[in-house]
Amino acid sequence: MFFTSRGRVLWLKAYDIPEAERYSKGKAIVNMLTLKDETITNVISLKNFEEDLFMATKKGIVKKISLKHFSKPRASGVRAMNMPKDNSDFLIGVEVVKKGQEILLSSKKGQSIRFNESEVREMGRASYGVAGIKLNSGDEVVSMDVLQTKAILTITKNGYGKRTAVEDYRKTARAGKGVINLKVSEKTGNVVTTISVNDNDSIIITTAKGIVIRTSLKNIRIMGRAAQGVRIVKLQQGDYVSDLVKVVETEENGKGKEE
Repeated sequence: MFFTSRGRVLWLKAYDIPEAERYSKGKAIVNMLTLKDETITNVISLKNFEEDLFMATKKGIVKKISLKHFSKPRASGVRAMNMPKDNSDFLIGVEVVKKGQEILLSSKKGQSIRFNESEVREMGRASYGVAGIKLNSGDEVVSMDVLQTKAILTITKNGYGKRTAVEDYRKTARAGKGVINLKVSEKTGNVVTTISVNDNDSIIITTAKGIVIRTSLKNIRIMGRAAQGVRIVKLQQGDYVSDLVKVVETEENGKGKEE
């Protein structure tokens, strides 16, 4: 399932996506999906449609919707979230959520809010959603995570990052201002993303210039919420961190499985 910035969802079978080598450019997604002045913001692979989806936007709007609404693919795609027509908001995160799980929203200026998924009622495809976090002027939500671990990892545009214990983020009702997640400064740059991690996980950092760096979390110690973190990656001039993914170490063979 491919979710677009305008709140639409399109489908592809995994075998319809051509395999490619690590160094190849790949195939342009616009040649495979019917996109209309929008970009792909999230990709989710599914085998069944039994759980709920949880979505978040740049402006801090959140929505919960049953996956049953998306069990019948249409070539033209369907609307998953009813976005403002003036393009003032766009989808930034989509995750499968189970009953009782907790959500963490993080902003680019270093704020985060933690609340239970039950705070958001289930809605239909035609709705926009409800407020998840109150943002200060000039701030926006950059990541949404379903908390499944005891710690989270935050990384900034200039390559700084830190691990923080989830229990440091007090659980509140949705639509609050949240708490400080990372002390953003000119040196660190804005927050790029926040993900939940375990001690044995590794991470892969991607930069705007196409550099990919893999590192172990053992090199990144747990710090308090108000810390600005340590330099995780040294960047070339003009380059910046664009994304971060978690690699879970499996017990069977010690090899990583990308999430």
